[in-house]
Amino acid sequence: MGSNAVTAISVGLCLVLVSVYFASDSYLIFQNLLVSTGLNENSYVKRALNFLELSEENQDSTKSSNLKESSKSTELLLTYEELKSYDGGPNSDGLYLAILGEVFDVRKGAQHYKPGGGYSFFSGKDATRAYITGDFSEEGLIDDVSDLDSKSLASLEDWLSFYKEEYEHVGKLIGRYYNKNGDPTKELLSIRQKMNSVKENKYTEAKNKELFPPCNSEWSKEKGSKVWCTKKSGGVDREWVGVPRELHVEGKDPRCVCVKNFGPPSSDLNAQRHNNNGDLDHPGLREYTGCLPSSESCDVSHP
Repeated sequence: MGSNAVTAISVGLCLVLVSVYFASDSYLIFQNLLVSTGLNENSYVKRALNFLELSEENQDSTKSSNLKESSKSTELLLTYEELKSYDGGPNSDGLYLAILGEVFDVRKGAQHYKPGGGYSFFSGKDATRAYITGDFSEEGLIDDVSDLDSKSLASLEDWLSFYKEEYEHVGKLIGRYYNKNGDPTKELLSIRQKMNSVKENKYTEAKNKELFPPCNSEWSKEKGSKVWCTKKSGGVDREWVGVPRELHVEGKDPRCVCVKNFGPPSSDLNAQRHNNNGDLDHPGLREYTGCLPSSESCDVSHP
């Protein structure tokens, strides 16, 4: 074995030892040293470097996995009966409440949630339904929301966000929404699906409002109804005014919208070839009778 090989092996072993026993930046220091001496091209040293690099990646992956497991293992899993003992009373174990099976420590807001507080009826239980219905009777302070529609369930997302921001999340409630292992039940997954559906619909409606902002409108006994467009009509700020059109969407009442009437369609803003009609070719749009197609205002009914 040549002297270069011996040197390379020695340096490689030193690199391994230092990287194991010292800070991670020692690895970078030795790597730079090897580059400056040209030994980084030696096959023995390359193998040592590759080994250390893989070892570091495995350690990072293991740490990340351990953190997740640690987080899950420290999470409380309470039964309904156990949660009752966290109502903030004289002999209680603390001050907890649950919403959609998520348990929060609300001691920070004890003035509201302890016995005698304005929201004490939420403490020590999961009263998800009451957050939606506003029914704070004993019959209303329950966790069952299976008979409520998707639109009603949408507000739960806001309540969950509020508690996650304001209070400490400490665990889950075993029962309707989580099993004994802390995994979501079919009922919870179904509710989340409904909530996500509403969220997606709201997003779609918001995008449609940007595409077709509502018209300004007024009515008087003398003049009847008038609709018109501006750069801020419908509460949507934009760089164009548009022209009034009646938008027909299946399952909804027709409504007046302002439509961009120049340039490429919004569905393909990068189109090289277009009719310079903006979005006027949308199949759901109708012109108002007696109103010029290019007019920014229309009298839609007369007294």
